[in-house]
Amino acid sequence: MRIVSKMALAIALGGLAMAAPAFAKKEEKQAAAPLEKATPAVQKAAFDAQKATDAGDIPTALANYNTAKAAMVTDTDKFMVGRVGYGIVQKNKDDALFSDSIDLMLASGKASPEAQKQLYFAQGQIAFNKKDFAKALTAFQAAEKAGSTDADLVPLIVESTAQQGQTLQALKTLSDEASKREAAGQPVPPEWYQRGVSIGYKNKNPADQAAINQATLDLCLKWVASAPQPQYWNGAMEVYAQQFKLDNDARLEMLRLLRAAGAMEGGDDYREYADDVYLRFPNEAASVLQEGAARGKVNLTAKGDAADVMGIVKGKLAADKASLPASDKAARAAATGKSALSTADAYVGYGEYAKAIDLYKIALAKGGAGVDPNTVNLHLGWALALSGDTAGAKAVFQTVTGPRKPIAQFWLVHLDHPTVPNVKSAA
Repeated sequence: MRIVSKMALAIALGGLAMAAPAFAKKEEKQAAAPLEKATPAVQKAAFDAQKATDAGDIPTALANYNTAKAAMVTDTDKFMVGRVGYGIVQKNKDDALFSDSIDLMLASGKASPEAQKQLYFAQGQIAFNKKDFAKALTAFQAAEKAGSTDADLVPLIVESTAQQGQTLQALKTLSDEASKREAAGQPVPPEWYQRGVSIGYKNKNPADQAAINQATLDLCLKWVASAPQPQYWNGAMEVYAQQFKLDNDARLEMLRLLRAAGAMEGGDDYREYADDVYLRFPNEAASVLQEGAARGKVNLTAKGDAADVMGIVKGKLAADKASLPASDKAARAAATGKSALSTADAYVGYGEYAKAIDLYKIALAKGGAGVDPNTVNLHLGWALALSGDTAGAKAVFQTVTGPRKPIAQFWLVHLDHPTVPNVKSAA
């Protein structure tokens, strides 16, 4: 079993960058709605602060701002002082004052509904950047309730939840928000799923691990459906493989799917695949290594593991292929379906899909020790898909249950959403 490339997985999973809150003129105008009169002391100090701000005298403006703040009594006072502070920030960026001003305007209850959407979102951004995730979450949820549709809002709600150790709740929130979009006929950004997968993968709460693994798997499936690119296929399936601790047989099923999907990226994929099959299915190993060499992923001329394996399988091919008719006959006469399953797998390696499909069906009918119906159906679906019978493959994959079900689900995604070339992000 290969050692997973942490760098490759990190690239596939991506991250969340948080920009500083914008200083929107639109927000300032919305906040300046007509109000009842403030307390005289507040009104005077606020007026002096505004006058100093307009003149560019920031020290005097700040001194009067603090005087006005100390004199606050009513909610109208809070809103006026917040507005004044916001005005100072327009002339002299000050994150602490910006935060204080927004908090005051929101606490006053005097901001217009339209202003609240922006103010709560800005409040959340400030708290998020300060790693005050509890305050950030409350603010982002308030922004959503107020009607904010900012593209970053849902990812930030999810991230703020996860940063507080509530991984399962974060994934549930993401899934619910995605379902709302789908129900409304709106596209769900692939980045949402990508971030959710990353959160689930990095989970540190073992108490909820089983539920988190399942939630992460669900997001992996949606992620590759929304962005069926090789790098995302690799990221999604490696997360699945690690979280569900796949054994070698299950990893081989995964590699067979990645190959069919055109999503085998690195030389490690090809070498692991060949290592897993060369003793049993030499032609499958040979074709995998030849494909890897054609793509420049493995070197079959220099001495090394890939070249060594290729040398071994070349010496086995003639005898292996010659043995298939006898194996086929014996499998049909056997009491159980075990030999029919292995012979069918060998046929797939040679591209003899019709013969393989027939033997898989015999393996299912005979059953017996060592014949797991779900494994046989997974392999039958594999052969049907490679033969071009997409409808038949989908029907079979839908019957797979138990530990192999996720691989069948990934196959269904592949058949419905063919892989497209990697799309590089703009620098």
